[in-house]
Amino acid sequence: MAILGFSLSTGVCQLAWHHEGEFKEHVALLEPVQTHAGILTSLIKDFLPMPPKVIATTTGPGSFTSIRIQLATAIGLKIGYETTLFCPNTLDLLQWAFEGAIPAIDSFRGDYFTKIDDSVSYATEQELNVLKDQGKSICGDLGQASKNLALLLLHYYLFHPNPESVSSPEPYYVRTPEYKTRANYQG
Repeated sequence: MAILGFSLSTGVCQLAWHHEGEFKEHVALLEPVQTHAGILTSLIKDFLPMPPKVIATTTGPGSFTSIRIQLATAIGLKIGYETTLFCPNTLDLLQWAFEGAIPAIDSFRGDYFTKIDDSVSYATEQELNVLKDQGKSICGDLGQASKNLALLLLHYYLFHPNPESVSSPEPYYVRTPEYKTRANYQG
C-alpha cells in the first residue's frame, strides 16, 4: 500500500513515502521568498512515484498557518486521489515515537504545548527545564527531535492498532489561534 506523509514547520517542508516495505524521504528548506502554500503541492507532485492510498499529516498543535495548509492539502489530495486520511495530533505522534518522553511543541507565544501524563497543556521553557533536571526526557522542539516528522508519521500509521480512528482532518488546538500571552497583551 502506498502512503504519503508530509509535515510543515518553520522554513521546512518534510515529505515521506512508503510502498511495499520501502521508504523514501525528502526535506526541503524554504528559500526566503517561498511559502509552504506556494511549494507544498509542487513538491508532492515531484515526489510521488504513484497515487497514494493513504495521506498522512498531523492536525497540530503548532503554527496555525502550517496546520491549515497541511490539512487543506491533505483534504484536496484525499478528494483527488480518492484515498483515506491518517491525521494524528503531533503530541501523540511524538509521544509514540520517543516513548517515555514529554512532547514539547513551540507555541510561538512564549511557551510550549505539552502532553504530560495524558494531560495536554502548555509550559514555559523554564518549567520544562525543571522537568529535565528531574530526569525527564523531552522530545520535539526542546529535546529529541526527528529530522523528518513525515517519516515518523508513516511508521506511526504502520504500527497504529486502529489507523481509521485517526482520520479526522480537524485542527487540534490547545488554545485558540487568537490567544495572546499576558506579556504580549496590549489591552
